[in-house]
Amino acid sequence: MSTEDVEKQSNDAGKTVEIEEKGAGDEGLPSSYTHKKNDMVLDADGSTMQEEGGGRILMQVPEESKKFFTKKHAIAAAVLVGCYGSLAGLIAIINSIFSSNRETTTGIKHTNSAFGYHDGDNFGYTEPSPSDITTATDGGVVTESVGTYGVHLNEPVVTGSLQIPPYLDAVFVDMFQQSEEGGPELTPYLGMATSGEYPVFWRVPTVGSRVESVLSGCVKAVLATSAFRDDERAAENILRVYNVENRAYVNVDLSQTAGIERASDLNLAETGIADLFVTPHLHYASHKLLSFPEHKGRMFTVFRHPIERAIARHSAFIKENQSGAPGTNPALAQMSLADFAQSEYSSKDWMTRFLVNKRTGTITPADVKVAKEILRKKCLIGLYDKIEESIERIERYFGWFKNNEIERVCHQNQIAAARAQDTEDYMYEVGREESIDVGSEVYELLVNNNVNDMEVYWYAVALFGEQGKLFPPPVW
Repeated sequence: MSTEDVEKQSNDAGKTVEIEEKGAGDEGLPSSYTHKKNDMVLDADGSTMQEEGGGRILMQVPEESKKFFTKKHAIAAAVLVGCYGSLAGLIAIINSIFSSNRETTTGIKHTNSAFGYHDGDNFGYTEPSPSDITTATDGGVVTESVGTYGVHLNEPVVTGSLQIPPYLDAVFVDMFQQSEEGGPELTPYLGMATSGEYPVFWRVPTVGSRVESVLSGCVKAVLATSAFRDDERAAENILRVYNVENRAYVNVDLSQTAGIERASDLNLAETGIADLFVTPHLHYASHKLLSFPEHKGRMFTVFRHPIERAIARHSAFIKENQSGAPGTNPALAQMSLADFAQSEYSSKDWMTRFLVNKRTGTITPADVKVAKEILRKKCLIGLYDKIEESIERIERYFGWFKNNEIERVCHQNQIAAARAQDTEDYMYEVGREESIDVGSEVYELLVNNNVNDMEVYWYAVALFGEQGKLFPPPVW
């Protein structure tokens, strides 16, 4: 590695941080460049995710290379990078260039889950009528004295000695504060560079990777996640940003406790090279990576119905054991969903256990209350069933939202790919089981494994509805 490709900097903790990104490069443009502290990865059009005065920061393009890097090339490259070369995306941009009088759409097509489990009434959730729902307006936030969804943003779930863990309470910022009118309002996020606070995406299995794909591919955020799991780059004694298929990742693995320990030893938070942390280990990561008051966290997540998650996990389990990879067992590839539900491979109340940090033992009603309180007080909620609106809320809250044609096409294509996988999982299970509908034998087996997760999930659905009142109406 040449000295031209690498720059060493001393961070606030006195450690040396080496940050590198390599790409194929365009003729006349450097094939590698160095990130400085707090910089973001470059988009294909030469801009970063950061903004100044409402505009995107642009890199300088050498004069001699302009003939190779025209505006049209930049637009086309942005589409190809953000949408993985989607033909539909390219056509949309070409149409926008050559049809100046064409009306530009402001929304993206909304999708639904292939499974469609509507069983909330069995777990304490009541669907409100449309006339009961109020949302934020252009003139300000409209709130109600009674929670339309049966929950109240400013009413604790726990009381007395039953509280959320003190350290978690200290290092994660409350999602809401009291407004001058007395109702709840969003606690403003000023950005990591100003506040030192990191967005922390609590990754839930079978949905987290789909959200990550949008954050890395469309938002162009630099992620500290699990991209380098079982990769030698996650064992280096220095932190870097690598470009992997036009997505930027820090060489850490936050999906495992050993990887979180290494990231902590290398002072990940102090370096400022990541835009957000992604991990399933909420408690361990908060202890090791966050601190009060220097580097607090802003928690957000996207939930998926627990039975859908279990079915998607079974589908992945079958494919994994069909692959013939080391450590797999072809015999397990024949396991039915019902057998899987009764086996050691099927998770039991994963969300509740990871929220309250109780991997073994019996989940109690008190544990469920603590899990709900963590979500109510600390978490921006997204729902996989409403993924378009959820991602828009997340991007608006953290200042990442850019409502333009390129962004819409990129998001729509990423979501379409995820929904195609969902449909494949659904058709596979329907072809093997007599029924996976509500009330079926296999459904009941999976519910018995996740009865606490079902209650927590439907509470999160209600929170999503209440939080929506504090956001502008979605434009996507």
